[in-house]
Amino acid sequence: MSLSLRARFLMLSAIIQALVVGLLIWNSQRLMNHAVNTNAERVAQEYAVTLNLSLSPYAVGGRLPELNSYLAEMLSDPDDSFLRYLTILDENEQPIISVGKRNMPLPAILKQGGGTSFKGVRTIISDVTLHARSPLLLADNRIGSINFGLTTKDLKQARDEVMLQGGLISLIGFAAGMLMFFIFTQGIGRRLQALTGESEQIAQGDYSKALPVHGDDEIAVFTRTLNAMSAALRERIAQLEQSQQRLSESEARFKTLFDMAPLPLTVSDRDGRIMAANRALSHTFGTAATQLIGKRSDEVPFWASTVERERIWKMYRDEGAVHGAIAGVLLPDGSVGSVAIWSSSLTLDGNPAIIWALLDLTEELNAKRELKDLNVSLESRVRERSAALERANADLSAALQTLQHTQDELLASEKMASLGSLVAGIAHELNTPIGNSLLASTALRDRVHEFDAHVAAGALRRSELTAHLEEVRMASELISGSLHKAAELISSFKQIAVDQTNDQRRTFDLLSAVHDTIATYMPRLRRVPCEVVLQIPDGMSFDSYPGGLYQILNNLINNAINHAFEHSKGGTITVRAETVDDDIIELMFSDDGCGMTDDVLKRVFDPFFTTKMGQGGTGLGMNIVYNIVTGILGGRITIDSAPGIGTAVRMLLPRIAPQRA
Repeated sequence: MSLSLRARFLMLSAIIQALVVGLLIWNSQRLMNHAVNTNAERVAQEYAVTLNLSLSPYAVGGRLPELNSYLAEMLSDPDDSFLRYLTILDENEQPIISVGKRNMPLPAILKQGGGTSFKGVRTIISDVTLHARSPLLLADNRIGSINFGLTTKDLKQARDEVMLQGGLISLIGFAAGMLMFFIFTQGIGRRLQALTGESEQIAQGDYSKALPVHGDDEIAVFTRTLNAMSAALRERIAQLEQSQQRLSESEARFKTLFDMAPLPLTVSDRDGRIMAANRALSHTFGTAATQLIGKRSDEVPFWASTVERERIWKMYRDEGAVHGAIAGVLLPDGSVGSVAIWSSSLTLDGNPAIIWALLDLTEELNAKRELKDLNVSLESRVRERSAALERANADLSAALQTLQHTQDELLASEKMASLGSLVAGIAHELNTPIGNSLLASTALRDRVHEFDAHVAAGALRRSELTAHLEEVRMASELISGSLHKAAELISSFKQIAVDQTNDQRRTFDLLSAVHDTIATYMPRLRRVPCEVVLQIPDGMSFDSYPGGLYQILNNLINNAINHAFEHSKGGTITVRAETVDDDIIELMFSDDGCGMTDDVLKRVFDPFFTTKMGQGGTGLGMNIVYNIVTGILGGRITIDSAPGIGTAVRMLLPRIAPQRA
């Protein structure tokens, strides 16, 4: 029969308490018996001493029989004394006096020197009587003995009462202890029962509820441990669920990758039976994957011959894997093809398996064979083509020379066109000051003739002289200013013409060079009309080629006039310069004209690209600008533009141009 832990605990407690109570009773009885015996022996010794002292005078004198009646009277009432009998024996063990009531003969063991000896008195307890024997000196120095019996009834009765009371107290303590153990185990049992019920929920997989903790005893510690274990299990189960989910996702991804892989793949066991196959295998070899599952490769039309299969499997058994071996197989159209085979061992659901990868090399090998055949006839074709290429190269060289010559002529023509435009502008600009000078000199000549006539007639008045002098002064100032302006224009034109035709390196001031160029284009700019804003600091000098700079500004101004402001009623050109580095100056030429589209901006530097094809444009203007900036002046150029916003040409020019070869 299986007992509960509580019943076992109560039974064990009862056994332990019974043992303890039994030991206590036994020890109490032993101590009481020892105390009774010790007290009885002490009383017997006291009686022996008293009797010896009382009887010695009579014993030495031989008068002991005289005390017979006295002693008998003394022992007649048992309540007067503990003494029950008294017998005095001589040296021969013959009674001299024998009084009192004795239910048994004198104990022989005392005659033989046995019993318990206490200060010369030998005693032995029999039932409720203590028998004692002590020596007595008789007449004529004879040694007799005093034998007497003392009742121990009161001592035994007191002992029994003490033992009874001790037993009752022990039994009451035993019962109280059992009751306390019962109450204690009942509380523990309730807690354990509650703990068991809630633990069963944990055993059934419900880890969401924490067990209640009461107190700080061992059960509370055990409950906290269970709660910690439950929390750890919850976390572990969550981790396992996440791991299971990731494993499922990984398996799904692997299955998808396996099925969607462009390379034919199969998985087989160690006996070669196919366990899985992807779509590429069916697409390449024409057999549905579901028809291959559970079959060996020699059970389906796959190998070109059984020798091929045995060779591949022997290679796998010998080397443990196949690495790109070429084998013959049957293609869906019945022809024999070639595949490269790779294999690798893996474990699938605890069982060893093999994954096979197949690469169809049929077309590649056929192409190699065709290429080999083609190479045989290729040499003659190459020789024929080489001769044709040599002739074509000769024609291309001649065409390239012609093209370069034409380009040089176009560049020279572009320069001359710029110079012609410059001459036309200068001529038009000179017409005004020269015409003013001519008009002023003609008017002054007529006024001089009139003045001579007045002087000859003698009718000259002071007011007429003063007016004539004022007219002469005004005409002289007009002629002088107009001729001075013409001289400046001619000087600027001369400098630009010399720099542009000679293209010599020299040190020049940037502001002056830009001002001279703008001055030559003022007539055309006024017709647009177009305002020019110069934002160039004084003292910004270059050791470079001013002719190249003039050519750049000419082309940019022409582009602005011909393209940016073609359909507008005016605008603004801004020329700005600032120092970027000690040796680099940024020159910015911008306008607020129509701008360029992305297609035009991408090809703006291409030679012969123009948006005015057939309208006089050569398409070399910006290409010349690019070549001069990056080649002659050693700088960099970029253009930012958008339709309707305008165009900004940004040039980074070194103060000291690189030396030209």
